[in-house]
This record gives sequence, C-alpha cells and structure tokens, in this order.
Amino acid sequence: PVPTAAPPAPPSTMSAKVLAKSHLVAFWDFETKGPTGNFVAQSNVDNEGAEGPEGLYPVWLRRGDHGSEPGAPGYTEATWPSSHPVTARKAGGPFNNGKGLNVKETTLYASVERESFDRTPLDISGADPFSLVAWVWLGVNSNHHHIAGIWDEGTWGKYSGQRQYALFRTGRYGDRLFGHISATGAASYPQAGTSGDQYARIRALNGAHLSEGEWHLLAMTHDGAQAQSSQDGVSTPNSYEEGEEWVEERVYKDAFNPVTNPKEFSWGVFHPLRFVVKFNGYDVTADQVNEHYVRVDLKSPAAQRTITYGVKAPSLPAIASRTYRVTYTFKRGGALVAQGSGSFDVRNNAGTAHLSPSLVVEADDRLQLELTRNGARVGSVVEHRMGPGAAFSFGRILGDGTTMVLGGVAMYNRVLSEAELQDLASF
Repeated sequence: PVPTAAPPAPPSTMSAKVLAKSHLVAFWDFETKGPTGNFVAQSNVDNEGAEGPEGLYPVWLRRGDHGSEPGAPGYTEATWPSSHPVTARKAGGPFNNGKGLNVKETTLYASVERESFDRTPLDISGADPFSLVAWVWLGVNSNHHHIAGIWDEGTWGKYSGQRQYALFRTGRYGDRLFGHISATGAASYPQAGTSGDQYARIRALNGAHLSEGEWHLLAMTHDGAQAQSSQDGVSTPNSYEEGEEWVEERVYKDAFNPVTNPKEFSWGVFHPLRFVVKFNGYDVTADQVNEHYVRVDLKSPAAQRTITYGVKAPSLPAIASRTYRVTYTFKRGGALVAQGSGSFDVRNNAGTAHLSPSLVVEADDRLQLELTRNGARVGSVVEHRMGPGAAFSFGRILGDGTTMVLGGVAMYNRVLSEAELQDLASF
C-alpha cells in the first residue's frame, strides 16, 4: 500500500513569510514530504496539474556529482543507501531549527526530474519573470559550485547543453554569488574563437564577498530585460575589470558593456523547444557583425512554428544590403526527418522560415544549420542536439570538496522587490 503522508506541521514564522508572498510556484523546505516520502514543494499558485503521485515537484536524492546522469535511480530519505546523512543542522538557520539538505561534492545532490515540471509554471523560459531564492550555509573552503536551478552543461561542447537559469557560488572573482542565465542552452558566444568560448558566459555577478561558515539568503531575478543577483536582500552593483570577461569582450569589442550586476539579458531564457543558436566564423572588426543567430520556436502551436534569423551589429543600416541564406535540416539517427529541411533568404537583416505543421521533432534529433553569404559559407555548419530539458537540481557540485546545507529553495514567477528579499533574509 502507498504510505499516507503525515499531516503538515504549522508553518514556522519564516515559512509563513515565504508562503505569504504572491506567485510562489514552489517552496522546498527539505522537511515537508509527499505520500511516497519524497521531499515536496509547497505553493500558492495553480501549478497546472503538476502534482503527481509523489506530490508537487518531488525531490529525488542522488549519489555522485555533476557527472551522474539525471534519470538514474533516485532515493527518498527512507531509501537513501549511504552513511552520509541526508540532512544536517547548522545553528541560526531559517527553517526547522537550522535543518537543511546536506549536500556534499561526489556524495549527495538532489533533483526534481524534468517530467515532473515540463511545461508547468516551474519551467521558466522566454521572457518569463522570476525570482529564485535559496537559504544556504556554505562549508569552509568550498569551491565553485551550483546551488539551485535548471542547468545541465551536457558535454561542455559549444552546441550542447540544456541550461536555463541557476544560482552559483564562485571562488573566482573574489568569492561571489552569481546568477547564470542562458538563451542557447549551450555556449553563450561560440563565435568568439578564444579560450573559454565553449562555456556559458552570461551571468549576474554580485559585487559583495560571499562568506563561508554562516547562513545567507541568495537570490537571482529576471524581468525579461535583465538578470540581477543579491545576497541577504541586497544587490551590490558590479562590473568586470578590463580583460576579466574576455570572451564577451572579444565579440563586442568597443561596445562591450562591463556591467555585470544587473546584467543585460533580453534574449529570452532557453527552453528545449524554444531557443537561440548562434553561428560562428566571423569577427566584428572584419565583418561588422557581432552576432549572427537564429531563434528556433518549436514550442508554439504547430502552424506557428518558425526559425527566424537575427543579427547584432555596430550599425544595422551598414549591413542591410547584404543577402544571406539560412539552411536548416532536422536529422534522426543520421536520416532526414520528414518535412524537416528547407532554407530561406535574409534581406534587410531579416528572414523567417515557417516550419511544416506535420514536422515531428524528438529528443536526440539533430538540427543542422548553415549560414551562407553570396554562396560562401559563414563559419561551419552548426549542429544543435535536441534534448528533453534539464532537471531542476539542488547542489549539483562543480568544485572539489564542497559542502553546503540548503535550508530551503523558493521559486516565484515574478520579480521580488528588494524590500521583499530583505524580509526573507530576516531570520
């Protein structure tokens, strides 16, 4: 028989604060459990049928680290096979007398699997506003690592990955918090042609030092135009020093904006069916183009699915007379997908292909894209792997020896004000 969940305890003062703020999509306190013993989320919005037999957005405990494959067997606290404790207490914590998820590199992290939230309010993408909030105790000598969010680096290739948004702590840049955000799911600037151009580079890097061995409220917000990170309810402005963000600087040269908190971001957040792919093989000095790209929309109703060309350049009128052609091909196991190929011209910096309503795309299909000008290819044919999307993960560590206690994680589908964040930092 399926075990019956214990009746919920009255919320603590801090839990009540979290639950009282509107547009709360999910709040995990790593104490509340569903019928099958998984940690589950609390919410105050309609989650559109997301609640399954395990409860709302159930958490699966996982052994290993970022190399462990999502989808491998997960555990509840009752079935956890390791001697490493699932939870730990640190004095002064916000919930459950300082109790939280006891994350340790190579030993324990956790995730809500994609099928539990795909196309629900938790699946933030496009211009959706959001606030991701985490109450965190960082272990001493912890390294660069992921805290919470939808983020999977794939094979670290320029065109692989399923990145959407996530909170990170970095030992670089002087021990800081940053909010990573992606439109491509993969490399931010694959055309840069320099070391590091295979990585996600767009981040809101908070200006305050992030100390270890104590509790913090860490947050990132996105309003459709910019991403911003904050620590203990305060967003500290920050800018890169010269040469510190060399990849983006190489792409934008004199137009590079060094401000990184808040960070301009109007591309739209990646979704596995709606995303940006950037071409390579050009340089702003020689070609007067910063970015050639396409927006792929397979998420809209079948009759409205498109591939649309876009460009960023120092002067759009100066390149408007150019004619380009974009060719696209969907492949499955090396064979062409039915109704999955075509091309379109780009004139006056614009062009769109309307995809066949009968086109059916599956996870692991490949989308190949080629950009030509006057018959000559620009860069290489790029190949985007269609994926199912990443899990929502907690403590998917990237740094050796890292320890962390996650007291709670909350996701709102609106931007919380600084006053609201400071209220959540008062514990």
